[in-house]
Amino acid sequence: MLLEPDLELAALPWPVLAFVEDYLANDDRSSDAELAAHFMANGLTRGQAIRALRFRGAYQDAFFLTHETPIRCGARPHQA
Repeated sequence: MLLEPDLELAALPWPVLAFVEDYLANDDRSSDAELAAHFMANGLTRGQAIRALRFRGAYQDAFFLTHETPIRCGARPHQA
């Protein structure tokens, strides 16, 4: 199953999107609920935060070019 790009998240201002993608890629200690709360405290709506978390597995253990990230281009979900 392919994760489709999220055009609404991809259209966030660059600093906000970079913040979200950084946490998706590097925060392996917070629970999904904690990360969603952190996203909402930093400007995302609840819906945006929940949708961003769908991409969490795709960001972990992978490197992406700045404009070729899962939120912008889609991805295969991470298989644990």
